[in-house]
Amino acid sequence: MIKNLPGNTVERLSNYRRTLLNLKTEDKTHIHSHQLAHLLKINPVHVRRDLMLIGFSGDIHKGYDVSELIKSIGRAIDCVYVQKVAFVGVGDLGRAVADYFNYQDTMLQVAATFRIDKEPGMQFPDVKCYNISRMKEIMRRENIELSVLAVPSSFAGDISKIIIDSGVRGILNFTSVHLKVPKEIHVENYDMISKLEKLAYFTNKDSCPEE
Repeated sequence: MIKNLPGNTVERLSNYRRTLLNLKTEDKTHIHSHQLAHLLKINPVHVRRDLMLIGFSGDIHKGYDVSELIKSIGRAIDCVYVQKVAFVGVGDLGRAVADYFNYQDTMLQVAATFRIDKEPGMQFPDVKCYNISRMKEIMRRENIELSVLAVPSSFAGDISKIIIDSGVRGILNFTSVHLKVPKEIHVENYDMISKLEKLAYFTNKDSCPEE
């Protein structure tokens, strides 16, 4: 893992890898920076700078070797050991994300899911689902370090405290609540309401009348 990479670079590298994995299934062996940028709708300069930061270069004629670039991104952003993830209050959305982690060669593994329901049953194949009352016990037993939180806003604060007490070091927050956490806990906020309102704005800005 390369330390001190900018946060935006890490996000883009993750996006590059997922895009490249799809290209690999199409038997594409090489890609140029402008082609990768076009697929992700970003500036090619970002691609070149990001890959320069991880010390990866391509052939001026062929472009970047897809397989080697996937490996290089993994060495740059992945931990040397598998980190376990728990989904808290996540339904079909979490199932789609879990499919990626459980069927791709990544260093993240979905180890447990938790629901507020009394009898949650199974959410994902081969991943046990527990009542949220057992969260601290299960997370400590499974050595889970990361958690995805997507519960109703009224529960977010209290449940985040349990997550932190369980030994989790990073939370992906899908709620609209600003979580109060110790400084050693890393939180990534993903406010779906803001994203949807942003999406609505850009899809309607040319057709809606101005105030």
